[in-house]
Amino acid sequence: MAYGNNEVVTGIDRVAMAVTGQETTTVIARRVAIFGNLVLMAASIAGLVLTAQGQSGRWLVFVAMISASTYSGLIEYQQRGKAPRDEREWAIFWKALAIGAFVTCVLAGFWVMLLGRFADQGMWYPDRSEEWEAAGLFIIGLMIQITNIAKAWMTPAYAAELLDDD
Repeated sequence: MAYGNNEVVTGIDRVAMAVTGQETTTVIARRVAIFGNLVLMAASIAGLVLTAQGQSGRWLVFVAMISASTYSGLIEYQQRGKAPRDEREWAIFWKALAIGAFVTCVLAGFWVMLLGRFADQGMWYPDRSEEWEAAGLFIIGLMIQITNIAKAWMTPAYAAELLDDD
């Protein structure tokens, strides 16, 4: 019978260690976080397109933004509970937030720059209040989703082992 860290290694664990050099749970958790936020990003893009077509898609953008916010809050609580962040976690948090904000600002800037040149030639821009709401929610949600992806990408594989040593 195995006790403590002497667990039985399954075939999928051996494959994960051989391919990535990391345990299965750590690899899967990071990939699920990235994939989940990409799905939410696709849902918010679909909601923005529906809103631009005159349908009620701003609720889809809103739900994707709230889901990304809730997901990041739940992951934070699951990983740390009520314990404060250490220096490594603060560094990853601020770097991921900076990446999310920077990418979102650059994309919004390019969109506004292109509107100056191509607005009369068929490029979409918000003209109703529903479209403005959807565009604002989309920008906020995009920042949260990119931040979650960057945080999952930058979290080291050994972070799960560090949390188990308490």
